[in-house]
Amino acid sequence: MNFAGLLFVLVAQYLSGKGVLRLLKVELRPLAIFCFSMMLGVPIVSFAPCVLQVLHLRLDVMHVAVSIVVFTVLFSIPLVVKFKKPQFPKIKFPELYEWPFLLFIAALLLLGIWRCFYYPPYARDMLSGPELVAEYAIREHTFINSVYNLDLHTSNNYFKSPFITSLQIIYKLLVTSFGQTWLSVLAVSFIVWLYTILKERLHPLIAGVVMLFFMAMPEVFAYTYVLLYDYSNMIYFFAGFYFLARYQQDNKYPDFLFSTLLFGIATYVRTETLFLVAMTAPLQMLYFYRQKIGFQKMAIRIGTFVLVPAFFYVLCNNVFVKLFVPIPLVVSDLLNPHLADVSAFFGRLTDIFEKIIFSDWGIRLFGYFAVSFFLLLIVDLIMSRKFAREAAISLYGVGVVIIGLALVGYLFPLVDLTNTTKRGLFKMMPLVALYMANSKLIQTISKWLTKWEHKQQTASRVKAAPVIPSKDVKVAQSKPVKVQHQPNKKISKGK
Repeated sequence: MNFAGLLFVLVAQYLSGKGVLRLLKVELRPLAIFCFSMMLGVPIVSFAPCVLQVLHLRLDVMHVAVSIVVFTVLFSIPLVVKFKKPQFPKIKFPELYEWPFLLFIAALLLLGIWRCFYYPPYARDMLSGPELVAEYAIREHTFINSVYNLDLHTSNNYFKSPFITSLQIIYKLLVTSFGQTWLSVLAVSFIVWLYTILKERLHPLIAGVVMLFFMAMPEVFAYTYVLLYDYSNMIYFFAGFYFLARYQQDNKYPDFLFSTLLFGIATYVRTETLFLVAMTAPLQMLYFYRQKIGFQKMAIRIGTFVLVPAFFYVLCNNVFVKLFVPIPLVVSDLLNPHLADVSAFFGRLTDIFEKIIFSDWGIRLFGYFAVSFFLLLIVDLIMSRKFAREAAISLYGVGVVIIGLALVGYLFPLVDLTNTTKRGLFKMMPLVALYMANSKLIQTISKWLTKWEHKQQTASRVKAAPVIPSKDVKVAQSKPVKVQHQPNKKISKGK
């Protein structure tokens, strides 16, 4: 591994991502700022090879490195213009009961990092698409290379977003011959950020249990080192919903803009995400209506919310794919020719629940995480029918994912149940974790545990406190009493 190249790319990603955060005036805690700077920097840097190809420049070490420097300088301008003195947070060590969870989560992350470094990409979709194109692009220094002379017409994987292809080119040239280390950068940053979200809402012990429950899903964890689009898409889609919830709670416009950008990046990773973003727009319209925002302002904001992801969709399909893939893409050929038969939609929706979520296969994929969510939802409905705003938005997001995937499967029969739809359900899992952090039942347990711990800590302080003498005793000890001797008086008889 070229550690100098790795450090160069990581610094570029951090500065680029932090520049975007500073430009949009997004307020986050220091650790979350670092995590988001890395998560934003990955897609920003991925545009460098695409721009080189558009300019008809060679894809080699020098050109790629220079283009990354140019991108970093451009996106770092807000850091220079709006310079702020860095504030280092106070280090607070975890409690003793947090360490088992932290060590186990760290062990899983290290396992994913090692596998990304040690093993080459081996997913079928990668070997017949982005990974193969990236390998030939490095050999021939161009996206349009002799790979398309091979017999690839049984696959459509070369029509996908250049997100992975570009990152593989960068990391293969500058870091390691297998690339894909960028996936570990995303995974570690996301897991750390998600854990901080849970700790802000729950007792650390409960937050550790929920986080471990999330990490223990076999299928989702596997994609922290299996190179495909779905884990990255899950990260940006969930982050979009998270900041959408923040906007509806605090009404801070930078959160709305940042949410829109994150949905755009999610669409850049997987273009069908645009359907899910469009299904999220009614949630925003309802919020604007309740806030009594004027029609013109509402139209502008809803337009922004939809047009930014649409821009990334057009950029992928109508610019990059059209320019980089010498084979024509006809989207109409992929559409369902029998759209009047809506039974396919309801059939796919039923299959998601029966064949994936509530099945033995689903347990092997996601453990008991998804099943526990629906049981918890039933309990919360019995306890209280009112949900916190963040919980309600999380539920809306889960509904968007499930119904949206059924809709995509209905529109495009090529989107099968056992591969694309199964991996598409990744997007609902962080939303489930966010709902658990706001669940009425879990919140009750967390508050009870916090109060009990506080009482125990208070009692231990009282027992350990030294006995302090009273004020009067101190005075008596510091100033001895003077006894005045008076002459004895005769006491009369009878007295």
